[in-house]
Amino acid sequence: MEFKPGHFDDHAQAIARRQYLQESDGDVLGMFRRVADWVAGAEKPEARAYWSEEFFRLMASKRFCPGGRVLAGAGTRHGNVLNCFVQGATENDPSSFNGVLEVAKKLALVTKVGGGNGVNLDPYPPRHGGAGKAAGPRRTVRGFAYLRADHPDVQDFIQGMMRPPINPDGEKEPITVRNWTRVVYGLVSPELAALARRHGVLTVRERPQGVLEVPDDMGGIIDTARDAVAMAGKGQEPHVDFSLLRPEGTPIKGSGGTSSGPVSFLLEIFDNFLEWGNLGAEKSGPVATLRYVYSPVLRVVRQGGTRRGAGMATLSIDHPDLLDFLTAKDLDREAAEGDISTFNISILVTEAFWNTLQADGLWAVEPAEVPGKYYPYLVQGEYTGALPELPDREVDGARAIPVYEGKVPAKWLWHEIAWHAWATGEPGLIFVDRINELSALKHLGERYRIRATNPCGEIPLTVGEPCDLGAINLAAYVREDKTFDYATFRADVRTCIRFLDNVLDVNVFALEDNRIASQSLRRLGLGVMGLADALIKMGLPYSSEEGRQAVAKIMNAMREEAILASERLGEERGVFPIYAQHPEKFPEIRPRRNVAVLTVAPTGTTSMLMGVSSGIEPMFSPFMWRRIGGQYKALLHPLFVEQMEKYPPTPPFEKEGAWDWDKLIEAIQAHHGSVRGIEGIPTEIQAVFEGAHDVPPLDHVRMQGVVQRAFDAFGLAANSLSKTINLPNQATVADVEAAYTEAYLTGCKGITVYRDGSRDLQVLSVSKSEKKETNESTHTVVQPALLEPPTPATAYAGTPSTQPKPGQPVFERTGRLVGYTDMVKLTSADGTRRGFLVTVNMQGEHPVEVILTSGKAGDEANADSEALGRIVSIALQYGVPAEALVKTLRGINGGLYGNYQGRFVTSKADLIAVALETLFSPPTGAVTTPPKEEKPAKARAADAPFVQTAKHLDGDSSSIHIPVAHEAQPVPRGIFPAQPQGAGAGACPECGEASLVREEGCMKCYSCGYSKCG
Repeated sequence: MEFKPGHFDDHAQAIARRQYLQESDGDVLGMFRRVADWVAGAEKPEARAYWSEEFFRLMASKRFCPGGRVLAGAGTRHGNVLNCFVQGATENDPSSFNGVLEVAKKLALVTKVGGGNGVNLDPYPPRHGGAGKAAGPRRTVRGFAYLRADHPDVQDFIQGMMRPPINPDGEKEPITVRNWTRVVYGLVSPELAALARRHGVLTVRERPQGVLEVPDDMGGIIDTARDAVAMAGKGQEPHVDFSLLRPEGTPIKGSGGTSSGPVSFLLEIFDNFLEWGNLGAEKSGPVATLRYVYSPVLRVVRQGGTRRGAGMATLSIDHPDLLDFLTAKDLDREAAEGDISTFNISILVTEAFWNTLQADGLWAVEPAEVPGKYYPYLVQGEYTGALPELPDREVDGARAIPVYEGKVPAKWLWHEIAWHAWATGEPGLIFVDRINELSALKHLGERYRIRATNPCGEIPLTVGEPCDLGAINLAAYVREDKTFDYATFRADVRTCIRFLDNVLDVNVFALEDNRIASQSLRRLGLGVMGLADALIKMGLPYSSEEGRQAVAKIMNAMREEAILASERLGEERGVFPIYAQHPEKFPEIRPRRNVAVLTVAPTGTTSMLMGVSSGIEPMFSPFMWRRIGGQYKALLHPLFVEQMEKYPPTPPFEKEGAWDWDKLIEAIQAHHGSVRGIEGIPTEIQAVFEGAHDVPPLDHVRMQGVVQRAFDAFGLAANSLSKTINLPNQATVADVEAAYTEAYLTGCKGITVYRDGSRDLQVLSVSKSEKKETNESTHTVVQPALLEPPTPATAYAGTPSTQPKPGQPVFERTGRLVGYTDMVKLTSADGTRRGFLVTVNMQGEHPVEVILTSGKAGDEANADSEALGRIVSIALQYGVPAEALVKTLRGINGGLYGNYQGRFVTSKADLIAVALETLFSPPTGAVTTPPKEEKPAKARAADAPFVQTAKHLDGDSSSIHIPVAHEAQPVPRGIFPAQPQGAGAGACPECGEASLVREEGCMKCYSCGYSKCG
């Protein structure tokens, strides 16, 4: 029978062109052919053609998609297609100076060829030696940085200009070098000398002897920085010449990207490394090592030569610097000390801590002081289960850590972690003892104990191991009669395992110890995508018990077949070498090819390529904006359209005997991206099309637990899962704690929660005064005293004594008004950016005037804007409700697009609608202050009951054993409709729009297809 590939629409083709296609591919199918041929290269010569065709058909029919690195890197010059690695020191003591720099070099070399990295910070001693020890004096050694006068980047070097690390294609910005004096040497022109004088840069004819030269290769750059910091540690001033580095923007053949340039390496590597050295180097603590060594490497070394790297840092809950780690990514600390946004952070929670928490006991660790955040407070007497009211430190506002004879109440620490995740979206939790207990390597000793994961958390790895990822599309196996095709699914799982095993043999490794670790264990990560689509096709709600039972059955079949496939490959090709060397250490498993085979990794971009939902996440929304051909279009998910067409159209969505899709889009957008509760949409559709925020948070956790338990049921062959537990903005800290507990009780190996909008504006402390303020309603519009509402004759309509006469305005414009003006930039169809000023003036609590300015006074564009503002103003003054104007104007598409107040706008009229829409409701992603019951940080868990029900999250009242604060009431929502929740994770670095969402423990843009995790 002739093979017919699946259909890949314009959006899929655009994603492939932007991220994956090589010059010779042509289109998506050409890409799959390249990948299939390359992966089949691991087969015997006589079998390559057969397996190449099998692999091609598997991908082209949308039944399987390998990881993004495989799609992009297969057959290329650098040849690395493995997504992520865990790095550690193997040649030096991990806690030593050389051990830290060994890891830094590995991070640089792997990031260069496109891999993400995980690191464990436990080996590093606490800052200043631990709790109760004073900080030593900071060294002040400075270095001298040299650049030849004829280097192409010399003006940037003098002026201190570089492109921002978060946007390598952005405009150059001025930077501050803290620890280096810049020197230009050689034949310096008068103009260059004058420029140098203005910027405080020295000029000399010749550089001195003994200067370290930075070679133009990544390993050499890190080695030179190591030598410079070592000199500083001896009190010597390092002199370093950057002239051999290629100019910024120069193409790099090996990775296909471009160079960051000498200024970037001076600031990010040499300046930060020297700061680390001045703080004490390897004795500066794990957070300083992360902030000044590892994170700068990932910023300056573009991942695959095109974008900054991604990392995961883990620290155990018994490390004295835990609170320093917990607050490391607070925005105020990042602004003062340095950015570490390239790393996700997770805390390793042990069984010992969990048991102490359940017993409401004291945890045997005394966290070290964190200036401005926490300080130890020695509490007299025995701990009775109630936390005392302790004073904030006057000098810096630091909160007290209740310390009882060198121990801290476990529930206090647990609550601080949960509160921080509520406020900032981090850290994640990793149940590290569970991971190791369910690892096939558990009898091999300390060397093979797992303490770190890849950046998104789904693959716990030993030091040096990589991720080898791919996902099978569950939606492809649901038949028309809503049954699941297990026979085809099982056969395809076997082919997928073979594909991923081949990848390990054709991959080109950047580091030898990564190659050895990979080949010794041969860990695979076969995951899934399209789970939500499959459940919809089967008619099962994502949050239902029936849905979870169906998923469990599918995942059990997947585990059985994946293990069987690995065992057969072991017979054909040989078992993984560590098994062959120590078979007695693996009593629970049969001989097989791979130490582990299953995971659920982020499939952000690849799932969009395949046109299905991500991983095991629910469908984010059946409505989305998509960027196609430079323009944004409002689209409905094809599966939603397909399912809706099975039902006859109903009012108000009927048009000429068919569904009126435009009206449906408008209704769904006005309903926060959800179809739940929209009259006219069939109840069967509403039941199964659950968006991310329709699913109760605990049901998110339960789905993760169902999949993890199925994977772990037999054979010790599973890794972990990557999933985000989305919480609404009004969720409480108690909700976070309940999600944590549910994750542990349902068998999860880790958990990441994200409260909508928590990273946009962090709430980093809750003082007593702030608690009092939260008793008042939030987001009210305050009218200044000098602008009282007009006299009764012209006051707003509503009471008989104040009714206006016919033909007169309800609101008479006074001589002076108070309001706000926002500067907004929108993109036109030709790609140019246009600036707009939108002003809304208030009278009392009522908007009465809108002014929109664009372009120069007198031109046609500004005349249209002025007319539009005047018409809306008259309507408001004559009593037309703002909500009615919003409904009329919202969604008008006029060839402009951009982000304003967390909403996606598509015209000047749409811009005015959003300005009115957000008067009384917080913009999507805005932080809501803690509800009035939320206690100050120092007392949040003081009188926490130990047993808490979880009905606040999912409606049932099953008991959850967790120490939590009193439940808080949700903050009222605004009065106007908003866009779908969850788009509050920031602006997309690819298309610039604020359309990022948190899914699968990663960030993903539904507009253009970008995913941080590939």
